[in-house]
Amino acid sequence: MKWILAHADCDGICSCAIAFSIFKNANIFFSHPVGLASDLEQVDGDLLVLDIALSSRELDNILKELRRIHENGNKIIYIDHHPLPKNFNPNLFYGELFHSLSSSASELTFMKFKDYLNMEMGRIAIYGAIGDYLDRTPNIEKLLEYWDKRTLYLESGLLIAAIESMGRDYDMKRELVKYLSENKLPSDNEEIVKRAIKEASKEEEMRKIIEKEVKTIGKIAYTLDIEWSLGKSAIYARAITNSIVGIGAENRKNFIDMSLRTPFEYIKLNEIVMEIAEELGGSGGGHKKAVGARIPKEYFYDFLNKLNEKILRIQKE
Repeated sequence: MKWILAHADCDGICSCAIAFSIFKNANIFFSHPVGLASDLEQVDGDLLVLDIALSSRELDNILKELRRIHENGNKIIYIDHHPLPKNFNPNLFYGELFHSLSSSASELTFMKFKDYLNMEMGRIAIYGAIGDYLDRTPNIEKLLEYWDKRTLYLESGLLIAAIESMGRDYDMKRELVKYLSENKLPSDNEEIVKRAIKEASKEEEMRKIIEKEVKTIGKIAYTLDIEWSLGKSAIYARAITNSIVGIGAENRKNFIDMSLRTPFEYIKLNEIVMEIAEELGGSGGGHKKAVGARIPKEYFYDFLNKLNEKILRIQKE
């Protein structure tokens, strides 16, 4: 593979590390659902995409670029575990799609390439699975049989916290991919450990700040521009207020980027956020209980109100 495009969270980074241990000369690039189509424009060789949801809004543009890459004689492998958009037609997809809703991208990547991997790379798959709360699958439980589970949870905790601290420092994340691809332990890297400890301390501090700053609209709790992990902000905003959905949001140019969390599967957060976001000229997607979205800034409060109305209707059904 000449190109590896991956999501920049723990699961995406671990997936990328597993793949890079095989394709050592690949260009590593971090992308996301909204920006994937434009990022694909620079790809001029064999391509591996890892842990990036297909956005229904951007699907036509993504397929256009995949078709170009395919027609230029290049191989495409797309590994993902997010729900496919309703307008997705597998017959129009260029390349090989390796997809499952029940497994992490790290697990899927490991299973796809396991014949070419040192079995010890299985622990990288475990780190990624833990990072996406998908560590109880049959394959991951089988891989855990080769390790002391307690040790791997420590290693993954250090890794996840360190990644959170890196934010959008993609050069640092690229170096982390290379480090993990050599099957090295997070606990053996002084920088990872220092970052993880600092992030753990910051988490306690930020939890208290969220307690003061969180706002609610009906069944929704949200924070805006508190300069911390959007996902963790969403988790604590919901927990502190005992709401149904928590949102961590931040201003970015003309948009509001946000992460949404709920512990309740019946909400089907992915479906309702995607619908509302696209209605308001934005985009969204993810999983039943964890979703990302981008909304034009002027429609942020419209989004919150529409989401609250949807939740109230669901609860009445």
